[in-house]
Amino acid sequence: MIYFSIFILTLILSHIARAMPACDDVDDVAPPEELYDPTYNDDQQILPIILYNVTYSTKYDNKYGDTNKTACNTGPHGLAHRFPHFKNFPHFPKIGGAWNVKWGSQYCGSCWNLTNVKNRKTISIIAMDKAKSGYNISHEAFKILHGGGWGHVLKAEAKLVAPYWCGYRHK
Repeated sequence: MIYFSIFILTLILSHIARAMPACDDVDDVAPPEELYDPTYNDDQQILPIILYNVTYSTKYDNKYGDTNKTACNTGPHGLAHRFPHFKNFPHFPKIGGAWNVKWGSQYCGSCWNLTNVKNRKTISIIAMDKAKSGYNISHEAFKILHGGGWGHVLKAEAKLVAPYWCGYRHK
């Protein structure tokens, strides 16, 4: 485990080192907004970034919400026996529904990093219910991702990440 942690830390530090300017002339450095371009040309042979709608439902803010009333209640990947109420999830209130979750789905309890494409804020959420499309998360998590202000829908990039991002402990 220590070697894996060192490896990840090395990757992060090398990424930061490449992003740092090579000289002290600050006027030479472009702001991050100019460096980020989510489009690719055909020569790069890279898939485009897929954006998902993120909405919220206040039902996921209820700490006594019943997991038995979600798509991930029972079945091969059911969560109700481990997390009977929403407050029992390690990352509460950063929970909600995902487009690829259905009853018994392997994505029940999966951890997702959602990144708001406008402000680049990222949060990790636990998918424990279905969503009609994109992601439907708690209002508290939505406010963090949104960064304040008003709105009911935002566009985000989504990435399936390791469970520890969502507070799951290694057994």
